[in-house]
Amino acid sequence: MSAARSRIIGAASERLRLLRLALVDGFTPRNAALALLVAVPMAAQAIGLLPEVTVPVANVNDDTEHALYIENASDALARGENVLDFWVPEMDEGFPQFLYYQNLPHLSVVALHRILLGTIDIFTVFNLVRYLGLVLFPLTVFWSMRRMEFDTVAAAVGASASTLLATNFLYGFDFGSYLWRGLGLYTQIWAMHLSFVALAGLWRLVRYGTGFRWTSVVLAVLVLSHLLYAYMMVVSAALLLVWGINQANALVRIARLAGAGAIALALTAWMWLPYILERGFQNASPYLQPEKYASFGAPTILGWLFGGELTDYGRLPVLAVLLAIGVIATIRLRATSAVFALVLFVVWLVLYFGRGTLGPLASLLPLQETLLFHRFIGGVHIAAIMVIGVGGSAVFALLRAQESRTRTALAAAAIAILLVPAIKERLDFENLNALWMRQTKSAIDADTDMASLISALRELPAGRVYAGLRSNWGEQLDFGIPFRSVHAYQYLVTERFRMLAPPYGGASLNSDLQFDFNDQTAAQYDLYNVRYVIAPRGLALPGFLQVLRTTTRYVLYAAPSSGHGEYVALADREEVSTATKLFPRNRAFVNGAGPTSRTYIRWDYPAAGDRVVSGEVSGCASGTLRYERIQANRFDFIASCPNAATLVVKETYHPNWRATVDGQAVETFMVSPSFIGIALPAGAHFVTVEYRSTPIKTPLFVFGLVALGIVVVARRDLPDRLRRVRARLETWRRTARSRIGA
Repeated sequence: MSAARSRIIGAASERLRLLRLALVDGFTPRNAALALLVAVPMAAQAIGLLPEVTVPVANVNDDTEHALYIENASDALARGENVLDFWVPEMDEGFPQFLYYQNLPHLSVVALHRILLGTIDIFTVFNLVRYLGLVLFPLTVFWSMRRMEFDTVAAAVGASASTLLATNFLYGFDFGSYLWRGLGLYTQIWAMHLSFVALAGLWRLVRYGTGFRWTSVVLAVLVLSHLLYAYMMVVSAALLLVWGINQANALVRIARLAGAGAIALALTAWMWLPYILERGFQNASPYLQPEKYASFGAPTILGWLFGGELTDYGRLPVLAVLLAIGVIATIRLRATSAVFALVLFVVWLVLYFGRGTLGPLASLLPLQETLLFHRFIGGVHIAAIMVIGVGGSAVFALLRAQESRTRTALAAAAIAILLVPAIKERLDFENLNALWMRQTKSAIDADTDMASLISALRELPAGRVYAGLRSNWGEQLDFGIPFRSVHAYQYLVTERFRMLAPPYGGASLNSDLQFDFNDQTAAQYDLYNVRYVIAPRGLALPGFLQVLRTTTRYVLYAAPSSGHGEYVALADREEVSTATKLFPRNRAFVNGAGPTSRTYIRWDYPAAGDRVVSGEVSGCASGTLRYERIQANRFDFIASCPNAATLVVKETYHPNWRATVDGQAVETFMVSPSFIGIALPAGAHFVTVEYRSTPIKTPLFVFGLVALGIVVVARRDLPDRLRRVRARLETWRRTARSRIGA
C-alpha cells in the first residue's frame, strides 16, 4: 500500500514539475504582451458591462421575452410539468414557445438557479449568464483560432477585437445586439461562442480526423442554442469539405462530416422533430420588415463595408483598417488558415447581400423560404474577426516583433494604440447604456401610482390587461422617462400579467391580430377577454369602461367581458391550408361583425385545400359560465346551456390542448381568431382544458440523453476494439465447432 501511494505521489509531483516548466517556458515577453493585449479590452468590457448585472430593471428589447421564458420554465418545473414544452400565457394570447424555439440557453439559466439553491434570484442569474458570455468571448475566439492553426499573434489580436465591433444595430456580434439599450439577442450570445468552437472542431475533424465526438456534441449544443447559426455552420462545414478535397480524401471527409451531423441530429431530435411536425401552428408574420427577409442588397452592404460601418460604426475605422491589412496579408502570404478565413468572409458577405442580389441563386440554399438573410451578418463577423487577427499578425511581422523584446513591445503598443478609439467608443456606448438603465429604474421605482395599480390588479379576478399599443396612447405610458424606454405595455408583461399588447417575437397565430385591436368597441374587449385597462388620466375612453381606481397619473378601468370562455355560434366550417391564408381570414373576422354577434368560424387547419366544409351551427344566447378558473396552462369552467353549442376558450389554439367534459376526453378544434373550440352537449358540464406536452418530446429527449452517454463513454479506438472483439468471437465459434465435430 505504501509503495503504491509513493508511486501516485511521485507521478503527481512529476506532473506538477512539468506544468511549472510549461508555465515558465510559456511566460515570455512576447506572450505577456499578447496576453495584455487580450486582457485590456476584456477588463474594459467587464467594467462597462457591469450594470447589466447590478441594475435590475425591466428590459426594453427581446430580453423581455427571454426572461419571461426562463421564469415560465422555472415555474413549470416547480409545478411538475414538462420543462421542455409548456404554455407561455402572458403574450399573444399564449403560445408553447419552447416547442418552436431554441431553449438550451434558457434551461441552462433555470438549472444554474437550481444549483445555486435559489440564493440569487433567477432574473439576476439570467443577467449574470449574459454578462459572462459577453466578457469571456475573447477567450473562446483565442482558443478556437489556435485550434484552427492561426499563429498566436493572430489569435490574440482577433480575440482582443472580438468585443469591439460596432454596427448600427445590424444584429451582428457587436454589443448593440445584446445590451439593455440594444436588441436583446440572448441566444446569439451562446451562438457566438459555439460557432467559433464548432468551426474549430470541424476544422480539425475534416483536415485531421480528430475530435469527432467533441465536434458532434458541440454541433448538437449549437442546434439547441440557435438554429440559424447551426444552419450557418452547416454551410461553413460544406466550405470546409471542399477546401483541399481530392480523390484520396473525399470519401473520408464526407464520412466524418456525415457521422458528426448524424450524431448531432440524433442528440437534438427532441427539439427539431416536434417542431417540423407541428410547424404549421407557428405564425408567419406578414408585417416582417422586408430587409429582415431579403437583407439589404450588395450596394448598401458594400457601402457599409468600405465605409467601415460593418465593424466601426460611428467611430474611426480601426478594425476596418486591420481587416484590410489582413486581406492584403492573406493574399500575399497565403497561409492556409488565413486563406480559409478570407474565403469564408467572402462567402458570407455574398450571402448577406440577400435575395435581391442573389436572385435565383438564393433558391439553391436549403430551407431558403424561411431564412432571414439579414442575420447572415453573423457569418461575416465570424470570418472578419479571424481576418482582423491576421491583420494584427501582419503588423507584428512588419515591425519584426520577433527580433527583440523592444520590437515586441512596440508592435503590441501599435495594436493597442490602434484599438484605443474602439475601446473608448465601446465604453461610451456602455456608459450611456448604464445611464439609461439607471434612469429607467429610478423612474419605474418612483412611479408609486403604477405600483398601486399592479397591486390592485393582483387582487382582481384573472383577465387580460390592456395598456395601449405603440400606435396609440400606449406611447404616453412611458413612466416620464425622457428617452424611448420601457412602456407600461412592456412592463406589465415583466410583471407576469396576461396582456393584449404589441407582440415581441410574434410566434402565435394571434400575434399580428393585436395590431387591429379597436379599444373603442366593447366587442373587441370581450373577444380577447380584456377585463382591465390602464390608461393615462385625462384620456377620453368609451363609456362602457367602468372606473375602478383613479391615481394622479393613471386610471384603472374594468372592461366588459363574458370571461375566458364563452358560448358562440358558428357561421360555417372551413378548411384552410396555410398560415398565410389563415391570417387575412382571421383579420377579416376580427374587424367584422363576428365578435359583436358572437358568430365565429370553425377552421380545419392545416388542411390539404381551402374550401367551405359545412354551414351554420347555432349558438346559445342563454348560455352561462357559473365557474371559471384561469391558470398558466389550464382552464376550468362550469358551463350551462339548454341546447348543444360551441364553447370557445379565448387562448391560442394548438393541437396539444386536451379537453375533458365531465371527466371524458373530447375533441378540441380551432375557431376564429385561432382560439380553442369545444362542442358541448346540452346541460351543465364541468369543462377542463389543459395544455399537454407533445407526446414524442420526452421519449426523444431520453433517447438524446442515452445517445449522449454513448458518445461520451465511447473510446477513440472503439472501431479497432470492435474488430478485435469480432475476431475473438470468430475464434471462439471455430473452436466450438471443432470441439463439437470431434
